[in-house]
Amino acid sequence: MAATYVDISKDARIPSDIAQRTQNGEVFVIRACLQRLGLFEEIEASTIDAITHVTGQETARKLADEGIQFIHKHASLAQIAKITDRAYEIGQGNANKWISQVARNLLGIQNSYYYERTPNIRFHVPYDILAADQETLRKFSGARGGGKLSAHPNHRDSWVGCPDNLINIWAAVAPIKEGNGLIVFPEAFDQDIKHEGASIAHDENPGEPLIPELQAGDAIVFQGDHLHSSVLNRIDETRHAISFRVVTEKPNFSNGHYHHYVHSALASGPFKMFARLPADLAWSYVGTRFGWIGERLGRRARVAAKKQSNVSAKVNKLRAGKRSFRLSDLAEDSLYAITDDVCVARIGQSKVIAFDRKCPHGGSDLSLGTVTNGEVTCPWHNLRFEPKSGASACKSLSNLQMYDVIINGDQVTVSLEKSPAPSSN
Repeated sequence: MAATYVDISKDARIPSDIAQRTQNGEVFVIRACLQRLGLFEEIEASTIDAITHVTGQETARKLADEGIQFIHKHASLAQIAKITDRAYEIGQGNANKWISQVARNLLGIQNSYYYERTPNIRFHVPYDILAADQETLRKFSGARGGGKLSAHPNHRDSWVGCPDNLINIWAAVAPIKEGNGLIVFPEAFDQDIKHEGASIAHDENPGEPLIPELQAGDAIVFQGDHLHSSVLNRIDETRHAISFRVVTEKPNFSNGHYHHYVHSALASGPFKMFARLPADLAWSYVGTRFGWIGERLGRRARVAAKKQSNVSAKVNKLRAGKRSFRLSDLAEDSLYAITDDVCVARIGQSKVIAFDRKCPHGGSDLSLGTVTNGEVTCPWHNLRFEPKSGASACKSLSNLQMYDVIINGDQVTVSLEKSPAPSSN
C-alpha cells in the first residue's frame, strides 16, 4: 500500500502524533517549518556567513539580496565546495541546539532521543555546471561524500549506514522547484527493494514520484527508509537544503553503521564527549568497522512490479533489425520494452517513438519511466526527454538514441537501425 502524503499549510497546526505517523510511512510537507521553529533566520544567516568566509562580503551581500539559489552565478564550483565545507563546520557547532528545536517542537519528543551528529547541508548546482568541472566534484565527493553538490541516486538512508528507524526532516533554505527538488517514492515504502550498494537495482521500479515544490523554510518530513532521490538539476537555480536525522528510540542499524549518532541527554554539559558512545558501542558499529558481515534485517514483501503490457510477447521479428506490434496493444502515455536495449513510448493517441532503454545520465531503465506532458521521464531522477530529438534540458548529456517508427493503421514497425540525429536547422 502506498504511503499517505499530507501537506500542512503554514497556518495549520502540526499533528501532535507526527512522529508516530511518520514512522508508519506518512510523508508530511510542513509549510514554513523552519520559521515555526524559530530556526530559519539563524540557518540562513549561517549560510551567508559561510559564503562571506569563502568569497567575501560583496558576494554575500549580492546573494542575500538576490537569493542563495543563485550562488552558482557568483561563485565557482570550487568555491561552492568550500562554502559547503564551511557550512558543515557551522552546522556541527549548532547541531544540538537546532535539532533540539526540531525534536521537541516539531516531533513532540519529550524524552531523550538520538540524532546524526552533523546536519546534512546541500548545494545542488545545475547539472551542466557539475559536468564542466568533474575534477572538483570528484575531489569534493571523495572527501565529503556524494549527494552534497550532485544528485543522490535512489536510495534508503539505511543503505548508506544510517538507522532504518530514523525520521528525516529535509528543509529548504532557498526556494526549491520541481526541476531541482527532492523525490520521494511512497509506493515503495515498506517493500523489499533490491539495491546495488547504495543505489536501487537497475531493474527495480520505484513507482510514482512525489516532488513537492518548497518555499524557503518549508520541510519534508519522512521515514528514512522511504525510497528517495534527487531530481537531476535541470534549471538555472541551485537547490540549497539542510536535513536533520532524528531517531526517537534506540537506533537500529540493519545494513551497516557508518554515521555517528549522538544521545541527546549526553550532547551538552560535562558528558558531551561520551554522547556518541551509546550508538558507537552497538554491535552494528563494531561489526561494520571491522568488516564483519551480519545477517541483514530486511523487509520481505516484494514491491509490485510496474504493470506492463504483454506487448513484448506480441512483438514480431519481421526480419533482422525490425520489430512490429499492434498500436492497440499500447496504452496511451505509456512505455514498453521491445528488446533488451530498446523501448517505445505511445504519446497520446497516435504518436509512437522508439529509443534506447538506458538513461544517458545514470543508466536507469527508461521503460520503467513515465510519459509526462508528452515527454519521456526517467524513473530515477525525473529527467525529461523531448520526444522528437531525445534531448533533455541538461545540455551536457547526450540525447537519447532514437529509432525510426512507421505506423500503418494499427500496425507499428520499429527499425532497430539507429536514426541519424535530428538537424539543428
